[in-house]
Amino acid sequence: MTLKSKKKKVYGPYKGSKANGGRSIIIEYDPKTKKTKSKNGPRYMKEKSLGRKLKKSEHVDHHDNNRNNDSASNLKVMKATDNIAKGNRNRKKKK
Repeated sequence: MTLKSKKKKVYGPYKGSKANGGRSIIIEYDPKTKKTKSKNGPRYMKEKSLGRKLKKSEHVDHHDNNRNNDSASNLKVMKATDNIAKGNRNRKKKK
């Protein structure tokens, strides 16, 4: 006899709090373990569109630098080092 695995339920996206800069989050509920887990919204959406989990060394970048624009065409995968460097350049320009 084989047991059917219960799929995780996904809730959201929800607007995050001030603590995370208002970024969207997704809540996953695993009925097997009865635990919830929150994930970064854009990262979750990009993983779904690619059909794979992203590596820790991969970040999801907003092409137009607008954190509220989570459309699929605006999200791209970058190496973490490149994304951090891009953020540093943008902060330097604001000064």
